Amino acid sequence: MNRIFNVTEGPILKKMLILAFPILLTTLSQIAYNLTDIFWIGRVDQIGMVETSAVAAIGTASYITWFAFGFILIAKIGTSVKVSHAVGRKELKNVNVFATNGLLLEAFLGILFSASILLFKEEFLAIFNISTPQIIEYALMYIPIIGGFLFIQFIVNGFIAVNEGLGQTRINLSILAIGFLFNMILDPLLIIVFKLGISGAAIATVSAQVITLIIFIIVYKKHNPNLRVFRLKNFNLDATKQIMSVGLPVGIQSMFFTIISIYIARQVFVYGPNVVAAQRIGVQIEQLTWMIASGFQTAITVFVGQNFGAKEYKRIKRSIWDISGILVPYALIISLLLLLIPETLLRIFIDDDITVGYGIRYLQIISISQIFMIIESIGAGFFNGIGKSYIPSVVGIVGNSLRVVLVIFLTAQFFEEGIWWSLNISTIFKAVFMIGFFIYIIRHIEDIKNNKLVFKKPKDDLFQEI
Repeated sequence: MNRIFNVTEGPILKKMLILAFPILLTTLSQIAYNLTDIFWIGRVDQIGMVETSAVAAIGTASYITWFAFGFILIAKIGTSVKVSHAVGRKELKNVNVFATNGLLLEAFLGILFSASILLFKEEFLAIFNISTPQIIEYALMYIPIIGGFLFIQFIVNGFIAVNEGLGQTRINLSILAIGFLFNMILDPLLIIVFKLGISGAAIATVSAQVITLIIFIIVYKKHNPNLRVFRLKNFNLDATKQIMSVGLPVGIQSMFFTIISIYIARQVFVYGPNVVAAQRIGVQIEQLTWMIASGFQTAITVFVGQNFGAKEYKRIKRSIWDISGILVPYALIISLLLLLIPETLLRIFIDDDITVGYGIRYLQIISISQIFMIIESIGAGFFNGIGKSYIPSVVGIVGNSLRVVLVIFLTAQFFEEGIWWSLNISTIFKAVFMIGFFIYIIRHIEDIKNNKLVFKKPKDDLFQEI
């Protein structure tokens, strides 16, 4: 933690890849972690549970964590961006202030969210209008455990944000990898061996998160023995406001996206549990694009953030073109895999022929939007890095709103496939507008106001730049 990885000088692509590689490995670990959950949940028939209903229940409950992530992003993105700006300006005292207040904000939001889930879990499930009692039963085994301990995930993301702003993505990789491995070991033991089923999956996830948080705290205290991040005397209202000003648009966009996704899920439930399960598994496979895109988006945000703070605008422009030359071809490869071998991918997770049939059409249709999804993420990383997070947020909210209208019209003719096509069209819309805004902003980036923040009572310098 006491070493800052400076990306404001040196080879651009090399520095960006060094920054991105740990994030990428972390993302791949997250994909493996999610796929492991689905893999073992898809085998609960061995302990007398219905696998299709179990997968559908987990898929429904996952919308809670999706919605929670919108609240997480309010503090996470703001903390990462403000810390990276302070690093670029070499204002290390302000690095400490933003880190402390980002963590405090995550803790507050997390406790508030966990309490809400425990109080309103039945009301949450009622939103989906689920007609299969078994799915509701399974979901209620999972939600109280996952939802009640979500505050741990909030605080973990606070530590992740601070490290990202410092360019220390390797620390995040090491710690998160331990948590993911722990979860992957516990899943088969608790789900199948101890026959806990859905509850076992939830306990495995929470246990892994607890281990992850403990390690983050130990590492943080070791590298910063004088830092007391959860002391109220370190609270600085100006820092919290600045963190929220950057993170709030991203958080609102994420929450709005989840609301739209819940609406989509309600429409999917109309077509039965097989279609629900097919989409749930298809989304997990599609992580090969959107989780990688998310990982690189974080790296772009940090790289652009530090260079924006240092006013290295030429490096920012060059970095976007360089990383696009890697990510766009990658998305094309994933598109071809989803289009050409969807059944092979699906049967890794489930053997039900009806579910696989629906899943094949989902992957083939959604393959079209993979490149556009990557473009949207590159643009979001750039705008977040320069502190203009409202631009991708507005584009995302408008684009995702189109899905509601498109679903209404397209399902009337194409049934469940109309839902998949609505996802494609809205993703293309967002990418096109993101490109337009990017071209305009990049031409005027030197004119963007980039004020310094000097707090009235700065803390002692707890970070040593190397």
